[in-house]
Amino acid sequence: MEIWQQIFSQKIGQMKPGDRWTLKADYNLQSNDLDPGWKQFLQQHAFARFQCSQCWHTWHSAQVNILFHMHLDRKQRRGQVKMKIFRQECKKCLVPKLELPEFSQENVERVLENLMLKIRGKCYREAINPHDLSKIIVEAQIMGPHDSSHCEACRLGICCMKYEAQAPASTFFRPASLLPRIFPAQEEWSEAETGSGRDSGSSCDWRRFCCYSCCLVIFLAVKTAYLNKFP
Repeated sequence: MEIWQQIFSQKIGQMKPGDRWTLKADYNLQSNDLDPGWKQFLQQHAFARFQCSQCWHTWHSAQVNILFHMHLDRKQRRGQVKMKIFRQECKKCLVPKLELPEFSQENVERVLENLMLKIRGKCYREAINPHDLSKIIVEAQIMGPHDSSHCEACRLGICCMKYEAQAPASTFFRPASLLPRIFPAQEEWSEAETGSGRDSGSSCDWRRFCCYSCCLVIFLAVKTAYLNKFP
């Protein structure tokens, strides 16, 4: 949480140096359950790494949700932001625990850049362009679809994946053209063995000639033996 607070203080200080803002974690936050004057921002599709505290299994997810509630007191020139990072469970443990994710500093900065835009638009009523929102970087290959049964946000009904259960599998996989080739040596070996083009044709002609020659030799040998036995 410390890295979030440090980067938040830097960014909000540059954006609104005359106002004082604070950021703190609040895991009692509920989506769309706001006190008067508070605004909400839900960062979806964040990328992070998880590690199980019981079996130490690690996994990555590009479907991490972060909920922000924000409020600005214009008279006091003070602002507050509360945040909740939704957790995931290890699917290998029989009795798993909800684990908090780890974010790279670059993705923390991108999430907070998006938060700055939302604060400007919702708290200061500035005109912002939604296209200015930063895209989260997926820093590792994600295998398979989102496991909603082990996602806290899905259980609470706010994870976007819960409403996209019918999305095609290609949505969740990297295109095959971007994946590394598997067993290239085996592919090259197969191509060399089967042959191609002119070299393949020459090889087949040579084998055919050898086969015919062997058959002819056997035929002549059998014929000679037969004539010697029955002159």
